[in-house]
Order: sequence, then C-alpha cells, then structure tokens
Amino acid sequence: MKAGIRLAAIAAVLVVAGPALAQKGGSGSISDKTVTILMNYAWSAVPPQVTLRSGKVVKFERSKRKQIEVPLPVAKDIIVAAYRSYEAQICDLPAALVANRDAMMARFLKKKDWSDQQIQYANLLHAFVVSYMSGKVELRYVDGDKKEVKVAETPADKVIQPKKCSPEQRKSVDERIYAYYKSTPGLKQAPKTQ
Repeated sequence: MKAGIRLAAIAAVLVVAGPALAQKGGSGSISDKTVTILMNYAWSAVPPQVTLRSGKVVKFERSKRKQIEVPLPVAKDIIVAAYRSYEAQICDLPAALVANRDAMMARFLKKKDWSDQQIQYANLLHAFVVSYMSGKVELRYVDGDKKEVKVAETPADKVIQPKKCSPEQRKSVDERIYAYYKSTPGLKQAPKTQ
C-alpha cells in the first residue's frame, strides 16, 4: 500500500514541479528521493530482454542492477524529458513527443559510452514515467501467499480525468520541445512540426 501512496506523492511533485522543470530544462527541483523511487519502479518493469528493430536482443541480468541503472543526475534529466513527453502526449503533439525523446536520447548518448543495457534502461525509464503520468501504470505486488494484489485500485467514480491542454499550453509545449530539440548538439535534421 505504501508503494501506491509514494507514487501518488511523486505524481503530485511532477505535476507541480514538472512544467517549471520542463520550461527551464533543469532537473534541480526533483529530489534525489523522487528520482530513486521512480528508478526503482522502472527497474521493476524491466523485462528479461528487449528485441530491437534490428533484431538484436538485449538481455537484462537482474543481478547486475547497479551496472545497468544510470547515475542519478542522468536519470533526473531523463525524468524531466519524460515530463515534456507527457505534456506533448496530453496536448496531442505526437511529432513533438518523438522529437523530445530523440533529443533526450541524443544528449544521453553524448554523455558517455553506455552499455546496450543502460541505453535500453534509459528508454524504459522515459517510457515508464510517461506511462505513469498518463495513468497507464497499474502497480501490483505478490503477497506471501503468491497472490497478485493490486496496490492502487481506484473506484471508477474516483478516477481522475486526463489533464486538458489549452491552445496556449499546446503552443508553449510545442515551442519548448522544439527549442530543446534545436539546442541538442548533433541533431542535424529538423523535426516535423505539428
């Protein structure tokens, strides 16, 4: 039950701090504790393996978590980018969402020579945060009797409606994402605009 409460608190932090972080492009306002909790949940969603479009299979050894997870400051940058992607999603800006993710990955790849597992973990962390903010993550745990139990089960009358995007917000999100994209070193091709 604590997991559901913790994630609800994280959502509140991201909803309040997210727009400011996404606007400034910084990650200083997200606490290390919040990032660590999101990383923990993202890690629990990591599959045994991922098959890339190229056909290459990237396997995750659960016992090597420390070597696979990215450092905290890098994870903060990914989470801020994921919040921008979430904003693009709710504002129905699919091309901006792709441009934002591409810019985030280009910046991520420039930082260091990451392992295949770390690259896929960064993708999964981004996807997890976007899904979580969109309300598409259902937390479960297995209790002592090996029964799967929902951590957060919200009655239909208590479900929060998705955030609405005003025309002003849509324009702002689009502009911020493309400014982020254009300021990313190494991206030569201009992204599609909405």
